[in-house]
Amino acid sequence: MDEEILEEFLDRPVRIHFAPDMIGPGLAPHVEGKLYDYSPTGILLEEADGSLDYIPLSSIRIVQIKPKPGLWERLTGSA
Repeated sequence: MDEEILEEFLDRPVRIHFAPDMIGPGLAPHVEGKLYDYSPTGILLEEADGSLDYIPLSSIRIVQIKPKPGLWERLTGSA
C-alpha cells in the first residue's frame, strides 16, 4: 500500500468489503465504521460502540470511503 494514501481519510466513515475467501455462512460481507488508523499490514476501524477492529489487508477486497458532506448538506444538516 502506498504510504499515507489513507491519511486524508482518517476519522471518515468507511465500508470495508471482505475478500470472497474471508466470507462464510453467517458472516457479514462487509463492516462499517470510522477509519481510525492504518499500517502497511492492516486497517483499524472504530465501531459505533467505540471498539476498535483490526482488519488485515489480505482480507480486504474494497474500502469504500464516504464523501464529505457538500455545502448544502452541511447547511441543512441532511446527510
